[in-house]
Order: sequence, then C-alpha cells, then structure tokens
Amino acid sequence: MTVKRMLFSLAHPDDESFGWGGLIRKYVDQGIEVDYICATDGARGTIAQEHLDTYGSPRAVRYAELDCASKVLGFSEVYKFDYLDSGMMGSPENDDPDCLWQADETEVVAKIVTVMRERQPQVVVTFDPFGGYGHPDHIFMHKATTRAFYAAGDPAQFSEQGAPYTPQKLYYTGFSRGLLRLWIVQARMRGQNPRQMGVNKDIDLMEIRDNILPATTKIDISDYLDTWNEASRCHASQLNPRMLMSGLMQKMIMSKQLMTCVVPERSTKLRQETDLFAGVV
Repeated sequence: MTVKRMLFSLAHPDDESFGWGGLIRKYVDQGIEVDYICATDGARGTIAQEHLDTYGSPRAVRYAELDCASKVLGFSEVYKFDYLDSGMMGSPENDDPDCLWQADETEVVAKIVTVMRERQPQVVVTFDPFGGYGHPDHIFMHKATTRAFYAAGDPAQFSEQGAPYTPQKLYYTGFSRGLLRLWIVQARMRGQNPRQMGVNKDIDLMEIRDNILPATTKIDISDYLDTWNEASRCHASQLNPRMLMSGLMQKMIMSKQLMTCVVPERSTKLRQETDLFAGVV
C-alpha cells in the first residue's frame, strides 16, 4: 500500500500554525504523513523581552516555538533551511545577502527538489503568488516551490538531488473573504486604516483582498479549531489576529479551509473539492 504524504513548503516559523494548523492535523489524524519545509529562522520578527530572556536569542525563540507547534500538529519531518527572514517590501532588511529574498532561487529550488524526491509527497502546498499578504519571503517560496514541483520529476534537472519523482497535486493556500471583510470592518470601527495594519503598519488588507485567488477546494476543519489554536499558541512571541476572535466567531468564519488547486488545473465552475487527496492514486 502506497503511503500518502503531503508537503507544506512555507517561509517562517508560525506560517504552518497560524494559517493551516487545523488542516494539517486533520490529515495527520487520517494517517497522512505531513512534512514541513520552513525556509527561514524567523529571527527578524518582533519578539518581547520575556521570550528572549527564556531562550536567549530571537532565532532560539522562533525555533523553540516551531518545535512546540510541530509536536501539536504531528509533522513527520520538519526541514529548516535556516535563511534569515526578510522584511516587507522595501524594507532595508531585504538588502541583507543572507536573507531569503536575496538567496539564489535555483539553490532553494534544489533544496526543495531534494525533499520532494526523498519524501515523495503526492500533494504539495505552498503560498499563492501574492504570498498571502505580500510578504517577500512568502512570494519567494511560492516561486521556488512551484519551480521545484515541476523540476522534481524531470531527470534532466538537479540530477545530483536524487531520483526523479513527480508529485500529483499542487495547491496554493487560500484566504477567507469573510474573515478579511471582518478584519476590514473591525479596523475601520477602531479608526484604523485597513491599508496600514500590523505592528509596522505595512500590511494592506485591501491589497490582500484584491489578490485572493478563486477557491477550488474547501476542507471542513470544524473539528480541529481547538487544535489549530493550540498550535498557534506555541508561537507566543508572535501576534495572531485570529486568536483575538471568540470561539463562536471562529466556528462561524473559519470552519472551512479554502485552497486553490493548480495541478491538475481545476475549473472554479466545478463543484469545490472537499479533499486534497481527491484523485490521488
């Protein structure tokens, strides 16, 4: 019997939990082996002194939190590529030669191909072209993972990275329009500009809305909201707006995980998929 595997290829410690913790644990509980590529150490995130006092450095904080979340979610393997994380577009941190935004894309693609050929996931998940909210590291991983998806099965590419293997499905992460509308309304009610959100006022909720891809797939994760929150709480040094919502509001808005199936191409005119492994052989 072929082992079913899924690979999440993302950017930062906390991406896995804040975005898709419920979805991940649901598939783990179905016997799917879920692996995670975390491209950066997350050390440039804003971290309170209390967390630094406990772990000693931003990098140590972020990886300790990732290790905590990984246990909650049940990952089979976690691959830490250990690049420095970048800032939002136009920030000076993006000029650092060690940050992911400045990395050799082909080098990162080769690393992802190695994981794909080693673990042989049928399903691969990464960010949409906008990177969810426009973060350069997210956009970089979208490009690199998409390239790797097509390259992994090509014997002419990265021949030194193992035997060719072709995953069957590629998904881009989605976002709930309902949740985004709620955040925009809440921001305006608080007198905030929805185009200047976040600690550094560099998150544009309107731009996020304009870049949401049509969803082809809707996964019921209503039984995993508590687990999703548990994994998110592991990343205590980071702000997660979802955790400010009541349990009732989460059930109303966040019980379905939206995704876009890119390979094989799926028309949005068809009924939405309810399983990422639909059609996998």
